[in-house]
Amino acid sequence: MIPKFSLRKKLIWSALVCFLLPLGGIYLLTNYLTKDLLLERAVVSSEDALRAVQSDVNGVLDQTLELSNIVLTNTEIRQLITARQNRKLKEENLVNYSRLVRLLDELFRQHDEYYVTILGKNDVTYTNYSHSDFDPKQLYKQPWFEQLNQLPSFSTYWVGLQENSFNPLQKQSSHIITIGRPIRTSAGSVIGYVIISVNERKIRSHLIQRANSDQKMMLLSEEGMVISHSDPSLIGSQVAWWNRDEQSSTVEMNGQEYVYAEQPIRANSWRLVSLIPLSSAVSKHKQILLISFGLQVFFFTLFCVLLTVLIATFTKPIRDLSRFITYIGRGRLDMRSGIRGNHEVSLLARTIDHMLDRIESMIEQITIEQSKKRKAELEMLQAQINPHFMFNLLNSIRLNILIRGDQENAELIASLSSLLRMTINRDNEFIPLREEVETVQHYIRLMNFRHANQVRLRIDYEPGCEGALVPRFMIQPFIENAIIHGFEQYAGEIFITAAQVRDNASNQLRISVRDNGVGMNESKLHELRAKVMSTQEPAASARKGFSGIGVHNVFQRLRLIYGADIQLEIDSEQDLGTTITLIFPFEMERGEQGADSNTGG
Repeated sequence: MIPKFSLRKKLIWSALVCFLLPLGGIYLLTNYLTKDLLLERAVVSSEDALRAVQSDVNGVLDQTLELSNIVLTNTEIRQLITARQNRKLKEENLVNYSRLVRLLDELFRQHDEYYVTILGKNDVTYTNYSHSDFDPKQLYKQPWFEQLNQLPSFSTYWVGLQENSFNPLQKQSSHIITIGRPIRTSAGSVIGYVIISVNERKIRSHLIQRANSDQKMMLLSEEGMVISHSDPSLIGSQVAWWNRDEQSSTVEMNGQEYVYAEQPIRANSWRLVSLIPLSSAVSKHKQILLISFGLQVFFFTLFCVLLTVLIATFTKPIRDLSRFITYIGRGRLDMRSGIRGNHEVSLLARTIDHMLDRIESMIEQITIEQSKKRKAELEMLQAQINPHFMFNLLNSIRLNILIRGDQENAELIASLSSLLRMTINRDNEFIPLREEVETVQHYIRLMNFRHANQVRLRIDYEPGCEGALVPRFMIQPFIENAIIHGFEQYAGEIFITAAQVRDNASNQLRISVRDNGVGMNESKLHELRAKVMSTQEPAASARKGFSGIGVHNVFQRLRLIYGADIQLEIDSEQDLGTTITLIFPFEMERGEQGADSNTGG
């Protein structure tokens, strides 16, 4: 049905298609491309929030390490532990121990979320909590305690998450994060241990404070155990997605996809992780996309209404012009459009009106010219002389001379007849090389008779080159220059050689025309090369010889035929002669190719 539509309907439907398709494509493409962009932004936003939490969590863990460093670097603790090994000074050591307890109590009283335990190998024990809540000697029975003896000085063993046994009455948080460090002498022997635990609630408060409504933040160990979480019920559990693809920015959990982001912890190999539901991350973007799409639809509808009105206005002159051209197609060349205005259709209509005026005038003129042309052709036919009459007449004269025994003049007439036949017959632009050389032989015979000198021609073909196709009258201008300028009306020899030049990419024919005439010096040779290679037309004084064209014209003709594949080389030496070499694509005579193929079969 589309071909039956008018131009206006086609334009309207084309506009609708051209806008609906891009509109739908833009919506789908935008939805597809912005999904990755939004995912990237969600990851960046999560990482920014994690960096703030990272600073807080690092502060808590660094505080734990600083408290243990105070114990490790305190000389009084080392002296007390060492002194207790000497039983002779019990009362003095007891005083020192009491003073040290007061000092440590004063220090750790400000850190009520930290549980500090100092264990000496000679029953030296200090805690900032009540022994009735937890007996510190039970730490010796922990499976991880033996690892402390393997640590070097000032190293830390991160025990990780544990049940809170220091304050069993506290119900809000039942987990602690514990580290252990050995106290060694300068010789490297262990004289005690310091174990510090921090309430997991201290870290969880930062996670809850920084997380958004849909965001889940957690602190995970290197094995994937939840050490702290904004949801207390998940603390101590093992995440199933821990061995995820590190290249992916999302993880799947309980059938739902989440945006994943993480930040490392400075003190150990733990990581802070953020999870945001993917649907929540893209929901705001979808709303913006729908609003944008609705605005596009509104403006598109408004545009279509305006376009319909404008198309109806713009296409009226086109409809009028279409009806006018229909009348012209029916032969009404006397009609004119009458469409006027400043738009392109009116310009086209005026051009058609002017063209019709010209056509009527040209038809009348052509009728007169055709009548005159037929009359002139009749006169030309009446005055035309058949060239074969001249050839037959020359052959009759040659036979008459042969009958009378004048062999030399008969050969001259035969050469003249052949040369005239080659000159007049220009049906074939290309002829075999042997025919071109035969024409040269006839020409040399006539020139020898005309100038009464003896120019000898030497021909050397490489086998297979005599049938190569060459442009007609290609060699004759070089022979003419050799006879007139090279020998200066004296005798000499001209050598024509032909050979094939083969390489991996092409097969070329190399033809050389060499004479042993007077030659030329370097300046004249340079001038000749410049004239031959020039693209300007030579002066009329340079056009000499039987053919009416010079070496320049021959080269320009070959350049038109072969383009960049033609090569011309001119070499000359004073008193030694001149050599002109042509190299162009090798093409075999079709008759010989057929003969070769028949022979091969």
